[in-house]
Amino acid sequence: MLSHLCASLSQTSSSSISISFTSSTAFRHRLRPLFFYSPSKVLKLHKKVPAFSTNASMESPVGLSVDSVADGLKKQSLSEDKRVKLNLEDLNWDHSFVRELPGDPRTDIMPREVLHACYSKVSPSVQVENPQLVAWSESVAEILDLDPKEFERPDFPLLFSGASPLVGGLSYAQCYGGHQFGMWAGQLGDGRAITLGELVNSKNERWELQLKGAGKTPYSRFADGLAVLRSSIREFLCSEAIHSLGIPTTRALSLVTTGKYVTRDMFYDGNPKDEPGAVVCRVSPSFLRFGSFQLHASRGKEDLKIVQALADYTIRHHFPHIENMNKSDSLSFSTGQENDSVVDLTSNKYAAWAVEVAERTASMIAKWQGVGFTHGVMNTDNMSVLGLTIDYGPFGFLDAFDPSFTPNTTDLPGRRYCFANQPDVGLWNIAQFASTLSSAHLINEKESDYALERYGTKFMDDYQSVMTKKLGLPKYNKQLISKLLNNLAVDKVDYTNFFRLLSNIKADSSTPEEELLIPLKAALLDIGKERKEAWISWVKIYIEELLASGVGDEERKALMNSVNPKYILRNYLCQSAIDMAEQGDFDEVRRLLKVIERPYDEQPGMEKYARLPPAWAYRPDGCWNVTFALKREKKGMRIPRNLEVWKLGTLNYLEALKLQEKLASDRKISKISDTLLSLQHPPTYTLGKRRTDYNLLIPESELKSMGAELHYTQRGGDITFHGPHQAILYPIISLRELGLGARRYVENLESTMIDLASIYGVKAHGQRKCETGVWVGERKIGAIGVRISSGITSHGLAFNIDPDLSYFKHIVPCGIADKDVTSLAKETDIVLPDEEVVQEQLVSCFVKLFGYENVVWKKKELSRLMDD
Repeated sequence: MLSHLCASLSQTSSSSISISFTSSTAFRHRLRPLFFYSPSKVLKLHKKVPAFSTNASMESPVGLSVDSVADGLKKQSLSEDKRVKLNLEDLNWDHSFVRELPGDPRTDIMPREVLHACYSKVSPSVQVENPQLVAWSESVAEILDLDPKEFERPDFPLLFSGASPLVGGLSYAQCYGGHQFGMWAGQLGDGRAITLGELVNSKNERWELQLKGAGKTPYSRFADGLAVLRSSIREFLCSEAIHSLGIPTTRALSLVTTGKYVTRDMFYDGNPKDEPGAVVCRVSPSFLRFGSFQLHASRGKEDLKIVQALADYTIRHHFPHIENMNKSDSLSFSTGQENDSVVDLTSNKYAAWAVEVAERTASMIAKWQGVGFTHGVMNTDNMSVLGLTIDYGPFGFLDAFDPSFTPNTTDLPGRRYCFANQPDVGLWNIAQFASTLSSAHLINEKESDYALERYGTKFMDDYQSVMTKKLGLPKYNKQLISKLLNNLAVDKVDYTNFFRLLSNIKADSSTPEEELLIPLKAALLDIGKERKEAWISWVKIYIEELLASGVGDEERKALMNSVNPKYILRNYLCQSAIDMAEQGDFDEVRRLLKVIERPYDEQPGMEKYARLPPAWAYRPDGCWNVTFALKREKKGMRIPRNLEVWKLGTLNYLEALKLQEKLASDRKISKISDTLLSLQHPPTYTLGKRRTDYNLLIPESELKSMGAELHYTQRGGDITFHGPHQAILYPIISLRELGLGARRYVENLESTMIDLASIYGVKAHGQRKCETGVWVGERKIGAIGVRISSGITSHGLAFNIDPDLSYFKHIVPCGIADKDVTSLAKETDIVLPDEEVVQEQLVSCFVKLFGYENVVWKKKELSRLMDD
C-alpha cells in the first residue's frame, strides 16, 4: 500500500478508496497493512529468487557470473549482423501447451461449460474483405526471429487477421475463470482471443502468438468474438508503450483491419453503431492467468490434479530455475511468528513459485505507480502468472494527478480499480492465487502467508526505489515524497510533465525565492498565493536534499530523465489516432508508435506529443456523455429519476422472458423509461448461462408430473426455482443513467431483499464468498440472476415469501450444495400480511435503494403487454 499516498488522500479526498479484503484463511488471520512490514523482518534470505526478465532466456539456467554475462554480450554484439531472419513458413513451432495439458474433446464453438480441460481447439472464424495492415512492431519481429520484410507480404493481413492459417500453427482458446470486481465469475475463458500456437526462437525463448478479435470460441458466451479498430489500436499501442517504459508486458506484433464492420454500443446509451473491425496479434511467453488455476480449483476434487499439472507445466517452461533448485540454494526464511518457524522454499517448488509470482506482480505494479499507469480492470482473470501487464481494456495514464482516478466507467461508483488502489488489489489477487494453490494442497498456510508477505515487502522496496530515482535522490525520503504527492493532488498537477520538469531544479541554496518555481512553471498552472508558498516550501527542502547528495546538476538531470518519461500514451493522443484511422488514414497510429517507442528521449519536432491534454480530453476515452447525469447533478441541475412499476400478478416464465427482451430493446433506444416488473411464476426451474444441468437432481421427464417447467436463460448464475408465493422483480433499467457498475447493482439487489427481511425482524445478509444471493445464517432466502446488455438490465431477484420449499430438494440451488433454503414465513414470528402487500414492500425497498423519485404503479394484463 502507498502509505504516504493514503495519508495524502485523507486530506484531499472526501471519499474512501479503501478495499475490503476477503481472501484466504492465512490472509485474514495474519496479514497486516503493507506499510507495517519492514524488510528487516524477513530474515535468513541467503539467496533471493531470481527476478523475471523478458530479456533473459525463458528456459536457460539462472545464476550466470559477471564474466559469462559480459562474454555473452560481446558475442551477441559480434553476431548482431548474423541474426536469424526467418520467413513465416520457417518459424520453429513447439506446441507444448496443447501437447502436455488436457484439452476439450469437442471442437465446436457452441457457448458452453468446458470441463476438465485447459483449452479448446478452435480456428479463427473472422470474416474479412480486403484486410489491411495498420501497424506493426519490428522489435517484436526481432524477438520472433521474423524477417521484417515479411510485413510486406501481400498475404500478411490475411494470415494475421486469421482468415488464412499459418503453416505449422495449432490454434486454441484457453479455459479460465476469475474474480471480477471482487466477485467469483466462474468460467470465462478466451472469448475473442485465439492462440495461433507457440514457437521457440533462436535464443531458446518460448513465445505464444494470439489473435484478439478473430471470432467465436466456446468461451464467447453470447458475444460475437470480434474486435473493433478503436479498442485494437489502444491495445496495440499500449502494449508497446508499456514495454518501452520498461514495464513487463505482453507485446503486440501487428494490427490488421478486417474490412468488415462490427456493431458496438460504445457508450452503452442505446445508440449502437457500426465500427471498423480489426485484429491484434498479441505476443507473450504465455497468456496464463491467475484465473487459469482458479477455475479448476473451484470445480473440486476431480480437477485439483489439473491445478497441479498446470503448475508443473508453468514451472517447467517459464520458471525453470525453480525446477532446478536444490538444498544448496539455502532458500529458507523466518516467518516472523512467535515460534519463529521457517519456510524452506527448496523443499517445495510450488511455494518458491508462489513467492516469485507474488514478487513479480508487486514489482510490476510498483512500476505502474511510478509512471502513473492505471490498468482499469485488475480482475484475477487479467493477472498474468508471469508478472506481465496483460489485457489492455479501459487503461489510462494520469494527467491531472488524482489518486482516485479510474479509466473504467463501470468502476466509477466504487473505484475499486483506481490508481491508488492498485497495490492493494494486487495483494488481494495474490491472496486468491495463494488460496487456489492451498486448496490444491500444493502449498501450506505458512507458505501462503509468506508469499503475501513477500508481495508487501517487494512492493514497498520497488516503489520506494522508483520514487527515489524519480526525484534524483540517493535515498528514500518518506516525508518529502508524501508532501509532494499531497501537493500534486491538491493542485491537480500533470504527473508526467511535473517529474520531467523537476530535473531542471538546480541544487543551489542561493536561488531567490521568487525564482524557485520557474523550472516548474509549465506544470504549476493557475495556483494562488497560498499554494505557491506551499510549493516554494517543498522546493526548498528538496534543494537541501539535492545538496546533501553531492550529485552534479547535469548528471542528476540525465539520471532523472532516464526514469521520468517525456512521452506517454495519453488518451487524447490515442483518440486522435483512432479518429484518423477510422477514416482510413493510419499515419498517425504509426507516428504515435514511433514516439512512444522512445519515451525517455527528447525527440526534436515531436514536442506536441508531450503537451497537456486539451480541455475536451479530461474524460477517459473522451466519454463525455457516460457520466453526463452525474455531472449535471454536481452543477445543481438534479435530474429526477423516473420508474414505472408493472404489477403483473402470476405470469408464465416464457411470456415474462419475451416481455423482458422487448422492454430491454425499447429501453436501449430510450423508447421507455426505467421499468420494474413485479410478478410471480407458476412452478419453474431456470438454468443460467453456465448450463449446469447436473445440478438438476431428477430427470427432466419427471418435471411435468410435478407441474413444473424447465427453461434455459441468458442470465448469470446457476439453476434456481421460481414458483407461487415467491416475490420476483425484473428491473429493466439503464445502469449508465444511474451511474452504477455491475457490482454495485448486484449489491443493491441484495440490499433490497435484506431491507425487506428487516421489516419483519429477520436479519439477513449477502456478500458471501463465491455464494450469491441473500442468506439468513446458512439458509438462503433470496436469489439473484442478472443479465446486463449494453448497460440495460434484465432478469433480477427472487425472494421467498412462503413458497413450497420441497421444490428446492430437486436441485442444487444456485449450484451451492449442502445449504438449506428458507422463507420469510419460516424465519419470522410476525403474521405476514397479504402477499401483494409484501411484494409492494419489496418494490419500495428497491425504489429507495436505487434513488427513484417519481414512481408510477401500473397493473398490466398479458394481452396488452406486447402491444404497449
